Amino acid sequence: MADLPPSRVQAAPPFSTVGVDYGGTTWHFIPAHSPHFGGLWEAGIKSVKSHLRRVLGTSLLTYEEFSTLLSQIEATINSRPLSPLSSDPNDFQPLTPAHFLIGRPLTSLPDPDVSSIPIPRLKAFELVQQLHQRLWKRWSKEYKP
Repeated sequence: MADLPPSRVQAAPPFSTVGVDYGGTTWHFIPAHSPHFGGLWEAGIKSVKSHLRRVLGTSLLTYEEFSTLLSQIEATINSRPLSPLSSDPNDFQPLTPAHFLIGRPLTSLPDPDVSSIPIPRLKAFELVQQLHQRLWKRWSKEYKP
């Protein structure tokens, strides 16, 4: 990866300042027709395509049906563990890509929205859930694109 132009770099200790680089995105492309340069993400795309071909066969789907199928495939792919599974039932749940996207496994039921309930009416667990939802909403607005 090439160095940034001197006009876009400030001398400061690492991570002391967080900001946005308004100079634009620097794109780095892999050569055309060379999926072996893409590594991990190309393997994921290949997996999705091959399973999609097997499942669909010669079926014709509407846009909504196809979108639903792709969403389910996405949930399956993003629910795969990122580390080896343990046989010990007391171990933590393995991390998946979904944990980094939405903060919990995709296979779990969504939490009820308690953000509009006044705090005195909430039980201790619901209070924790409300605080987590506030944090997640704020983090999603500020850091996720």
